Amino acid sequence: MSDSTQARTVRRRLQHGAGAGATARELVLELLADHKTTDELRHDAALVAFELVANAVAHGHPDPDGTIELCCALEGDVLIVQVRDAGSSGAVEPRPLKPEVGHGRGLAIVDALSSSWAVDRSDGTVVTAYVPLAWQSV
Repeated sequence: MSDSTQARTVRRRLQHGAGAGATARELVLELLADHKTTDELRHDAALVAFELVANAVAHGHPDPDGTIELCCALEGDVLIVQVRDAGSSGAVEPRPLKPEVGHGRGLAIVDALSSSWAVDRSDGTVVTAYVPLAWQSV
């Protein structure tokens, strides 16, 4: 398989803390820097990674080493974003949006910007989102 058709992947262990979301965003922007897409879709993908990592920090639990795991794989015109933490309780679903509350929008954002997303609880909590990097025809 030639380099141009191989999936490009970044996998990192991130410290379970406030800076993890920003690190995830930077890693996605770096991964997509030379991918043929728009800046808007590139930043959408980075926002999905940020929100999934922020949710893992806010609601999940770190592994014994104090980290969570981020894996992003570029496959054609789709970025697969996967975040794993050691937690296994609580609902992983978008909350009803309340204008008077300044938080709780993360999974609604992921849902809006991803073509699909799923949760696997077989090993902690793994949330996987499929983010299109090409405009979809309606």
